Amino acid sequence: MSNRFILIVSILVIVMLSQLFAQPQYPRVSPRATVSQVIGITEVKVTYNRPGVKGRLVWGELVPFDEIWRTGANEATTIEFSHDVTIGETLVPAGKYSLFVLPTQKDATFIINKNPNLWGKSGYKEEDDIVRVTIKAEYLTHMEWLQFSFSKLRKNSALLSMHWEDFSVGFEIQVDTDKYVLEGARKAKGWEQLNEAAIYCLENEVALDEGRKWIDQSLAEERNYWNLTTKAEYLAHDGDLDGAKKIMKEAIKVGQKMERAPYNIKEREKQLMEWEK
Repeated sequence: MSNRFILIVSILVIVMLSQLFAQPQYPRVSPRATVSQVIGITEVKVTYNRPGVKGRLVWGELVPFDEIWRTGANEATTIEFSHDVTIGETLVPAGKYSLFVLPTQKDATFIINKNPNLWGKSGYKEEDDIVRVTIKAEYLTHMEWLQFSFSKLRKNSALLSMHWEDFSVGFEIQVDTDKYVLEGARKAKGWEQLNEAAIYCLENEVALDEGRKWIDQSLAEERNYWNLTTKAEYLAHDGDLDGAKKIMKEAIKVGQKMERAPYNIKEREKQLMEWEK
């Protein structure tokens, strides 16, 4: 009997045994859910279990007022941040945390706790709280299944809301997007990355001195349509319209000679005409 045959038979036996003793799966009464949002370049992710109202009175009964609640069912709800964020006046380091809420009839206090590995609030310790923020509640239309959602999205912030039954409350998450973008931009290499970093600075009016340095470094590595247009934009921004027109003309000539015309060359030609008026 060959070793190959023995190996094949062994694998088949293992597969059959694994199927025989496989743990059966059943749907959870409160389905597990994940909602995430990228704010700038910072990802925020909430993982929770969604209980249903099912004809019950939730707030003040199923979920008592003035008592800490797990903001879901089963395991404690968790919230993760890929970068440091600010909630209220508190800086919360990047990482994974548990998320609780202390509801009253008029408001709710969200609690971020440094221990994410809890079952409900079992094992919860107040001394492990990172931040508490109290927000006025709203009474909205009926929401059968507990829901977390993001809204009011901006470059540096978003609102995370919890809505169940008719009770809704949310808190703002703030991020320093420019800080994290620039930290990465300072590691840029090659004309393309340097050009992208320079564009970000110009479009967001941030770290313009660094942006000027990066576009010059990009041009020193390779002079092409894309970084020439960026250089022209910088010159126009700084009030050197003659210099901007000269560089934009050079960029357009380079673009016209490309095998495939740049998608925005017509816009650049119109921009040059405006500068020449």
